[in-house]
Amino acid sequence: MFVVFDLDGTIANCDHRLHHIQLPAAHDAEWPEQNWDAFYAACNGDTPIWPIQAVAAAMIDQGHRVEFWTGRSDQCRPQTEQWLYDNGFDGVPVRMRVGGDRTADHRLKAAWLAEHGRPDLIFENRAAVVAMWRSHGIVCCQVAPGDF
Repeated sequence: MFVVFDLDGTIANCDHRLHHIQLPAAHDAEWPEQNWDAFYAACNGDTPIWPIQAVAAAMIDQGHRVEFWTGRSDQCRPQTEQWLYDNGFDGVPVRMRVGGDRTADHRLKAAWLAEHGRPDLIFENRAAVVAMWRSHGIVCCQVAPGDF
């Protein structure tokens, strides 16, 4: 079985860096834009989301093909691969957006679907991405609300 896991908010707890991309409920025109570069750069401080990490590890142990598909910029690939290594996922393929690409994550991952094959099962947190996977008839486990 081909299983895909998202990273941010799915297997990696990114709460400590959400302030870079979340606008407060009441903001004015002076509020700075979302800083995706800062959000991605702080990924090395993430903590594992243990239940999802355990599922991914079990899938690998059972011989399933596992990949990580993340909307993170490849500019933080070294930090991402180190985090994966530190958390027991050394050598698991990681698909990342090209630096500077601001394509919406549901569109980005839909393009990957056409390029890299159809997963049998996906673990994801972002509602828009979950809806996209399901629109393609793919079973998707939504692990958190993911409305950022």
